[in-house]
Amino acid sequence: MAVIAYIGLGANLGEREAQIRAGLAALGRVPGVRVLDVSSLRETAPVGGPPQPPYLNGVARLETALSAPALLGVCQQLERDAGRVAGGPRNGPRPLDLDLLLYGDERIDTADLIVPHPRLHERPFVLEPLRELGVEPAALPRPARPLVVADPEEFAALNTGWLHGRCRTGLVPTMGALHEGHASLLRIARQTCDRVAATIFVNPLQFGPKEDFARYPRTLERDLALLAREGADAVFVPETSAMYPGGFVSRIAVGREAEGMEGAARPDHFSGVATVVAKLFALARPTHAFFGRKDAQQVAVLRRMTRDLGFPIGLVECPTVREADGLALSSRNVYLSPEDRRAAPVLYRALRAAHAAHAAGERRAEALLAVARGHLAQEPRARLEYLELRREGDLAPLAPGPVTFARLLVVARFAADGPHPVRLLDNLSLGAPLDA
Repeated sequence: MAVIAYIGLGANLGEREAQIRAGLAALGRVPGVRVLDVSSLRETAPVGGPPQPPYLNGVARLETALSAPALLGVCQQLERDAGRVAGGPRNGPRPLDLDLLLYGDERIDTADLIVPHPRLHERPFVLEPLRELGVEPAALPRPARPLVVADPEEFAALNTGWLHGRCRTGLVPTMGALHEGHASLLRIARQTCDRVAATIFVNPLQFGPKEDFARYPRTLERDLALLAREGADAVFVPETSAMYPGGFVSRIAVGREAEGMEGAARPDHFSGVATVVAKLFALARPTHAFFGRKDAQQVAVLRRMTRDLGFPIGLVECPTVREADGLALSSRNVYLSPEDRRAAPVLYRALRAAHAAHAAGERRAEALLAVARGHLAQEPRARLEYLELRREGDLAPLAPGPVTFARLLVVARFAADGPHPVRLLDNLSLGAPLDA
């Protein structure tokens, strides 16, 4: 069955118009392709990329019996025949550019092809030729990025489509109240994956009865703006009843990685974290999932769960992002009073002092801990909850003897005597560069 398709035309190297006309002639000779009409060509400034000459641009209307992927393959081969070299800079100069803009009424989202073209509505050099050919761009579907999905089945279907389209998919689970730490996860995911989905869900299973579930910051509109800025393809924002419908009783048991520290302070916390992440993994089936190193024990727990349950997912641990004064970014930082905000960087100063002592040759665990405690004791607004040296990676207790490579973890409360104390946690690897 024949389909009407629209191809964007462009060239900014060599004899531009001659190359476009030759490419169109070659396209028209392909079996199953007939060129119906061509817009006028217009000179336009390049968009992005390195310094380069102006383009000639236009649009061609085709009738084709080829599938969309087959038509894309033909266009790419014609670009190569015209001298376009693969692997050049993004948005770099080219002797011929053939972009599949529209393919009938189909919506396609694969690793190799998105139709309608995702930047169609942003480019006058495409919109004006389309109008010339009788297409009103305002009537075309405008791609939503990020696509906001609330239904678990719809989210699962979206990710299944990406997998069937051979996309590497990245998942960034969050509880919202997004900040630059989350943005860094999205940027790393964007570099690694073809599609990136975030989740925003304040998970009740990981909060204790006296914790801040009800007052945890919820800033969806601002979060969506950050996700759009960082190029997230979708965001999953389910209701609690959708994630845990009536009769839901299953929980993930957690083991040694959850013992002590946060596991002792918040007994059901890691079971709740593991349960929701396992459910998100089952829905999204990502190839990669991205978590911040600030929550080091959580990363250790989830790495164990991923391995034990056989999820075929690469769990990526990403560096901690800090304010200029060293305070690790956290959604809970908004709770800090001005006085506590000024005091909070003491956590990082204490960690850095121990790191410096280790770098200078100190290998006794108690001496390293004493260095950090000494700095923490200088700040009366910080109520130390725990300070521990653990084995790097799985955070098991250290074996007796010299400390060569370990992670120092700290949690302190601020506004500890008030109605809403703020727990802040941080960590640093000893024996590695700062913030590793």
